[in-house]
Amino acid sequence: MITALGTGLVFFSLVLAEKKGLLDPKKAETIIKAGMMVGICGAFLYFIHTLSSFF
Repeated sequence: MITALGTGLVFFSLVLAEKKGLLDPKKAETIIKAGMMVGICGAFLYFIHTLSSFF
């Protein structure tokens, strides 16, 4: 729950920074895509780690 709220705050702050002109839209897109890839990889590695404890 805390992780989801933290991620939402990061994305919301990126959107606000982009709207105010503090951040280039291309950089914001790159940050969001990289964050999503890291999150997916982290979730996959956690799943593999949890699955390995059963074997």
